[in-house]
Amino acid sequence: MSKRAKFFVVSLFLGFLLWLSGFFGVEKRLAIVLSISGIAYVLSAWVLFEDLKGWEWITLLILPVLFTLGSGLFGNLLPSAIPSMFGLNFQIETSLFLGGVVRFVFIVLYVLGMYAVMLTENIFSVASIRTIQLFRAARSVSFILALIVSLFFFAVVYSLRLPFYWISLVVGLVSLLLSFESLWSVDLKTEHLDDVYRLSGIIGWLMALFAAVVAFWPIVPFMGGLVLTACFYALLGILEQRLVNKMMAVNYGEFVIFNLIIVGIAFLTTSWRG
Repeated sequence: MSKRAKFFVVSLFLGFLLWLSGFFGVEKRLAIVLSISGIAYVLSAWVLFEDLKGWEWITLLILPVLFTLGSGLFGNLLPSAIPSMFGLNFQIETSLFLGGVVRFVFIVLYVLGMYAVMLTENIFSVASIRTIQLFRAARSVSFILALIVSLFFFAVVYSLRLPFYWISLVVGLVSLLLSFESLWSVDLKTEHLDDVYRLSGIIGWLMALFAAVVAFWPIVPFMGGLVLTACFYALLGILEQRLVNKMMAVNYGEFVIFNLIIVGIAFLTTSWRG
């Protein structure tokens, strides 16, 4: 079996497990999703085993695990009526039907996304040894996937209505791990690990602060997650470019304008009454 075929089979199997997890009670889903995420680590290590070495046992496997965990939490741990994340209310029958449809489509997208994650990590593994033309494309895909995973986690943590300090802790940790993997992939060299540690730590700390502030904002969970994801996008984008010494003034404007647009939309859609 070719490596790509293994990627697809593993992605399909993990998607099937996530789909099955939806049939268990809500109180059991967290443990089940965590177990599936552990399986994702083992299976990802298995299909990438030939090329894994040193730090790659961590760096190359962060995204597959967090993508699975974030997807499982976003699609299963929340109430069956996912539209409630947007502040909408439906009748029970309609809510259950929409929840079922959303979960099915979501699992299909997860399988495709997980396949893309494994292809990307495989390219990084090869690119750490020799030059490969697909490296830049893989970096772009990895950056987008990191943003998607962050949105999953951030939306979930606000949906659970946790105390602000737990929200801050979860957001900071997730941001730290995702930024570490993304910053490491800039040039895949271990001699830059000190810079990666420092910059990912800065991102995690700042995101924890932002999360605590947003926790006191009467905003619907999905929009709160989107605001934090916009902040994460700006921080990660700026510090990635700083890492490769390519930061220009115009890029700051791009990130600032994007965040102002998202925050503006969030303010306009927030219900400030009560």
